[in-house]
Amino acid sequence: MHHSDLRMTEGSIVRQMLAFALPLFIGNLFQQLYNTADALIVGRMLGNDALAAVSATGNLHYLLISFFMGIAAGAGVLISRYFGAEDPEKLEAAIHTNLAFSFTAGLLMTLIGTTMTPTILRWMDTPEDVMPLAVTYTRIFFAGSLGLVLYNGLRGIMQAVGDGKNPLYYLIFSSLLNVVLDITFIGVFLTPAWAARPWRRSSPSSSAACSVCAS
Repeated sequence: MHHSDLRMTEGSIVRQMLAFALPLFIGNLFQQLYNTADALIVGRMLGNDALAAVSATGNLHYLLISFFMGIAAGAGVLISRYFGAEDPEKLEAAIHTNLAFSFTAGLLMTLIGTTMTPTILRWMDTPEDVMPLAVTYTRIFFAGSLGLVLYNGLRGIMQAVGDGKNPLYYLIFSSLLNVVLDITFIGVFLTPAWAARPWRRSSPSSSAACSVCAS
């Protein structure tokens, strides 16, 4: 496994902490850019009904993203411990367990989420007048869950071994691609926001990039 030269036990503690934490902070901001970009672009180009459908599901998206970011951070504790102890067997087992969980959780989230979308939105008291649009939009979000979960799992592995920059670069790329495809499909091809979403749901591409770098 390739890893960063950043070593938290050498040099200035403050400098090392800032060098590691700043990419994490910026990455969290870009994680939230997806739905924010959706709301801004949809609201300006498609009107209030489409904006209401996107906004009604924002809290659900934030909840799921934050949940899997937390899971990845927890797994990273073990991975960083075994990495620092130079225990390759336990390190490999921890990484494989994390990847297996991410893959399984992503599949389950896709299957359960797409099936139960109307029920989940009713639990959230989504207004009935935007329910049809919100259901379609959320189902497509759940359809991309595997990439979302795998990205966070792989990002956690890379950060656990001291590499906070490469996951940030992948996330910035996918976030900017998301905005470009939003504008292209909605503004140029005049498709609804949810029609564009499968093409610009670029977390899977970030996952692939992370897996190559982390392997």
